[in-house]
Amino acid sequence: MDAKIFALPILGATLLPSFAFAKEKPNVVIIVADDLGWGDVGFHGSLIPTPNVDKLASEGIELNRFYTAPVSSPTRCGLLTGRYPSRFGIRETVIPPWRDYGLDEGEETIADVLGRNGYSNRAIIGKWHVGHGKKAYYPLNRGFTHFYGCLNGAIDYFTHEREGELDWHDDWESSYDRGYSTDLIASEAARCIKEYSKEGPYLLYVAFNAPHAPYEAPEDEIKSLIPKSEFDGLKNKDKKGWTYRAMVSRMDKGVGRILDALDASGEKDNTIILFMSDNGGVPGMEPYCNNMPHKGNKFEEWEGGVCNVAVAMWKEGFKNGGRKLDQVTGFVDVLPTLVDILDIDDAPKHPYDGISVFSVLRGKRKSIDRDMYLGCGAAVNQHYKMILAHKNNRLKLENDYFTDILANPEEKTDGKKYPKKEVSRLRDVIKAGDAIVPSHPELPYDYGKKDFKAPKEWKIIE
Repeated sequence: MDAKIFALPILGATLLPSFAFAKEKPNVVIIVADDLGWGDVGFHGSLIPTPNVDKLASEGIELNRFYTAPVSSPTRCGLLTGRYPSRFGIRETVIPPWRDYGLDEGEETIADVLGRNGYSNRAIIGKWHVGHGKKAYYPLNRGFTHFYGCLNGAIDYFTHEREGELDWHDDWESSYDRGYSTDLIASEAARCIKEYSKEGPYLLYVAFNAPHAPYEAPEDEIKSLIPKSEFDGLKNKDKKGWTYRAMVSRMDKGVGRILDALDASGEKDNTIILFMSDNGGVPGMEPYCNNMPHKGNKFEEWEGGVCNVAVAMWKEGFKNGGRKLDQVTGFVDVLPTLVDILDIDDAPKHPYDGISVFSVLRGKRKSIDRDMYLGCGAAVNQHYKMILAHKNNRLKLENDYFTDILANPEEKTDGKKYPKKEVSRLRDVIKAGDAIVPSHPELPYDYGKKDFKAPKEWKIIE
């Protein structure tokens, strides 16, 4: 493999030392939505009320070209490690309940790195979804000091069950807290902010399971969007659609509670806040779940699956003010960027695949030229995007697809001829990425499902 393609640039060579302009190390709050469509926030024209995320966008920076994997677990693995999920055998599908492996035990997480550098409190609140088959994969064994939420994806929002067993935890113990999971996640995040703000800088990773299926929302939230008499008369798909909208609205209220807690702590200005979706909205839920004007959906390397809603803000460190940033960036850049901001000079255990975009967030540079591997036969850079045929069968591509993504953001059929140099470079990036040998072979989603029985309250002994 060409090392140049995946080598991490020198992080702090041309930047001011660490956080010298801040009073102390910034807190880090990462908020992840689950299956949120590009068009499902107010600042992208949605009918769904999302005033809190909208305010974050208006005060901070809209990351207009923030890329992820097209499905959940791979994005979470890349976010946590700064490395492509292809390296872990977690790329084309999520980790289902019956899977006994997870994020490779030898990988460092964002919590490991910050833990070595002055962050004594490091919490994951919400959906984990990167391994539950062994205790070695659990959050408290991956650098986090507190875990509150679910190990699996797609839990019931009210009973907190998956495969008929309670999947709701408080550190190592089962939690029998009652309530809508979105509300519980927001409450716990706010509680942690109040507690941790007294004890130095902290990491808070808030992973909502909303608005992922099953489509369930509190009745009062649905009523706030549509009268009950109208809702009761709708067909099943439309009921699901309005429930979906209520789930997004309720999640936005949860974001508001987190932002209010930061305000109350007096530390909001010196907190790095990232809001993002793990992938695009699901197919078949249109027009309620909306990826427009992007083409495609979750599961696909079209923009609708991988170019997702994201907002960043750090009042003491970024150039904010509601600007739109067209820098190609994404999930694998989060950890390298934090390492740059904090001027961490200890070498990573494994080279990062992401880069630092701190200089662009600060407004010191307009953009950074880079090629970003999107996995499964796809790559993108500041100007062009390429998807190879016959890699992801959902796309039904008979020929390789190459386009000027700036001129053709909707990815319409493009018969233009492009410079051979550009085509060749992206093809080489894709070939190098596709050639990655994972630490564990990736298994089909249904592998191991037959006769699987969930452990009692999802407690693993091993």
